[in-house]
Amino acid sequence: MIIFVFLVSGCASHKKIIPHEVEKPAFEWYNEGIQDYIYHDYNEAEHALTMINAQHPGSIYAKRATLILGDVYFAKGDYMLARDYYKRFIKLYPKSKNVIYAKYKIALSWYKSRNGYELDATPDREAIKAFLELLKEYPNNPYKDKIYYFLTQCVEELYRHELFVAKFYANLDDFQAAENRLEYMYKHFKNVNFNDDMLFLMGKVYLTLGKKKEALEFFKELREKYPESKYTKEIKKLLNEHNK
Repeated sequence: MIIFVFLVSGCASHKKIIPHEVEKPAFEWYNEGIQDYIYHDYNEAEHALTMINAQHPGSIYAKRATLILGDVYFAKGDYMLARDYYKRFIKLYPKSKNVIYAKYKIALSWYKSRNGYELDATPDREAIKAFLELLKEYPNNPYKDKIYYFLTQCVEELYRHELFVAKFYANLDDFQAAENRLEYMYKHFKNVNFNDDMLFLMGKVYLTLGKKKEALEFFKELREKYPESKYTKEIKKLLNEHNK
């Protein structure tokens, strides 16, 4: 008997405690939740939609509530929890026409989670991955124009992050680590608009490492692509100092 009580209490402790509520039809909870969501009362919307899953887990409204709960948390800025609900919806209803929307919002939630180029670049990488997967799976999806814009923003911020890290290594005189980072950038970000920063740093790093031939090639490319670059005078200064 003691063991039985222990097991029952142990199982119960892992369940989410939902406050007692008078049972309502699923559509009533759903209408309340939608109304609250429209008026930006996200806490009440969360409560009403959660009650659908608690009281009517097999109903069509539970399906709708799962997706809209993702939107509620997205609107609240809780992007991690939003992704959880979108993923749950996709898993439970993989043939729904709203799967495209859920996958788009997962990618967008990563985009919204970006921290700026000086901080962790994981959200940029995850957003790029999710957007590209969506385009590959649904090339004609209704969000593709927005996706291309978001992808551009993510790639540019990731470029700036990589350049920031490379400069950080160079400032620490760890030119080998800086070179590795810059070579990766040169391969993957060659068409980014503000490449003169990278080309100058690559030339400077190669020059410091004694690879003058490679350095001159990057400086040449910089002059050809960006004749008005702010680095033109700095290149001359570096080469003069190196030739002394």
